[in-house]
Amino acid sequence: MKPARHSLVTLAVALAVTLGRSRGAYAEEPAPQPAPDAGAPETTRQEAPPLGAAGAPAVEQASGGQAGEQASQGGEAAADPVVVPASTAAARPAHARPVPLARSPRSPAPAPPAAAETPAAPAAAAEPARGTRITVPLDVEVHGRLYMGVAADERDDWTRRLDMTSARISVEARLPGVLTVLEADVASKTPIKDAFARLDGPFATRLQAGRFKAPFSARQLESSWKLPLVDRGLVNGYLVKDNELGGRRLGATAGVRPWSGRLELVGGVFVGERSAFGGQNKAQDLAARASAHPWKPFELGVTAYRAGSSDALVPVRQAASAYAQLSRGPLDATVEGFGGKLDAGTFTAGTALVGWTFKLGEARRLRVTPVAGAEVLELRGTTRGVGYSAIGGAVLAWTEGLKVKLQGERARRPGDEVPGNALAMQIATRF
Repeated sequence: MKPARHSLVTLAVALAVTLGRSRGAYAEEPAPQPAPDAGAPETTRQEAPPLGAAGAPAVEQASGGQAGEQASQGGEAAADPVVVPASTAAARPAHARPVPLARSPRSPAPAPPAAAETPAAPAAAAEPARGTRITVPLDVEVHGRLYMGVAADERDDWTRRLDMTSARISVEARLPGVLTVLEADVASKTPIKDAFARLDGPFATRLQAGRFKAPFSARQLESSWKLPLVDRGLVNGYLVKDNELGGRRLGATAGVRPWSGRLELVGGVFVGERSAFGGQNKAQDLAARASAHPWKPFELGVTAYRAGSSDALVPVRQAASAYAQLSRGPLDATVEGFGGKLDAGTFTAGTALVGWTFKLGEARRLRVTPVAGAEVLELRGTTRGVGYSAIGGAVLAWTEGLKVKLQGERARRPGDEVPGNALAMQIATRF
């Protein structure tokens, strides 16, 4: 029986090898695979180990005892591995890599199209600042000036007085049709000199409000920088300083300036001086001016000022003037006459000033202006008298920023018994 059992085993093994080869050949034939998309990424394929390797799904090595018996029965059967049926192999866990598939060479997948170059995004706009924003053109100017002077008067035994008469700084802000001015003098007991706003409206109208010069007296309205005198003279001092007619004060004016300003009419109301009413503002002063330029270098005008109250105990002070100015080439001349009523009675006055400018040097930056003037004042009433003055001097100017004024005066002022002499020099600079 033993040889018969060996023969049956040998027959079974041979049959299993034959069936295993036919099934292995069928399994090794690659299954058709769908063609991959051109744009799809290439799938990674894993290669299966060769038949007979450890963990192969369909082929398994024979055990050591069976291999010995196969060698004793026949050499050919001993060389072939034991083939396990596919149904048995499928029951085992699949740990082997799939059989490599034969692939036909193909062209590499086309590179993805380059992204279109997009324009750079515009920078984000800065967040607007909170608050009011001025979108109209604004022009701001800062000015300053400094006056230093020395004077000596015969009435004071020629005592010399050195003083800083003015140290001003001003700011001007301009918008279309609007001018705002703030000017302060740190050398004065009243530091705020000008603080006003001016509006140029339609039809050549002009409105102005704040603290500024009342429209009275051509010499008072002239800038001290342009005036070729160290001070404004005898008549101006008596009317403006002593009797408080005109000058700088709080108020408002309205006017019209047709034909590009060749004709100007302006009137206004101003706060009266408190000293006349026991420290209280009981009345408002009135002021007006009219001027015309029949010829561009020539100006004619009249001014008027009224100060007082309806109170019968407070006297009314009022004055009016007429003037003529000529400024052509090197010549500058001004004549003005006054008349009115003051606390001391009625008065009449007149001023005249003339100057001629010589330009020297190669660049003609140095200018020398000899100046001559005269004034007269007559009082009629409870106080009677005649005052007068004669002025002579010169102005030395270097460009527009530096001036030296030299002045000599012989005058009989109100209250003087005899005339006296005075000398003065002033150095003025501005920016």
